[in-house]
Amino acid sequence: MIEEDIAFFVISGLTVGAAIFSLESRNVIYGAIALAFTFLGLAGLFIILNATFIAMFQIIVNIGAVAVLILFTVMLVGEGTFFREVRNPVARSTGIIAAVVLALTLGISFISSSFGPLGSGPNYTLIGTYLTSQYAFSIEILALVFGTALVGALTLAKLDKPEQQKAQ
Repeated sequence: MIEEDIAFFVISGLTVGAAIFSLESRNVIYGAIALAFTFLGLAGLFIILNATFIAMFQIIVNIGAVAVLILFTVMLVGEGTFFREVRNPVARSTGIIAAVVLALTLGISFISSSFGPLGSGPNYTLIGTYLTSQYAFSIEILALVFGTALVGALTLAKLDKPEQQKAQ
């Protein structure tokens, strides 16, 4: 039990550290890489909870699709095209207040709820059946959204940049 506790604290500390670095990074590439490490830490926490299916799903979908798509988009388009720093103290204060309110709401709801026994565990056959039958259309739509985002990134990357127009 002690080893699991140590692993939990180490993985959760690294996950929170990567999440903070992802949010506070000035470079978008480093932020996206830190986001991928945050997702990897979440998968590690799921493995500690013996939820290996969810951990593998976390790695495949979030790291394999979302984080890589962010990296490709930023690398193709360039971070200066659609990211700019906002220096508005009112917006920053509003964001901090909203984050604190959200954290308090989640904390209070977690403390006031009572979780019962989880049962014997997940039924992987049933999950696979749902994913390939009932949720197949949703997964196909998600694949189309990711594909459309990639095509949009490629289209934005092909646009002439102002410094290239001045050179011609």
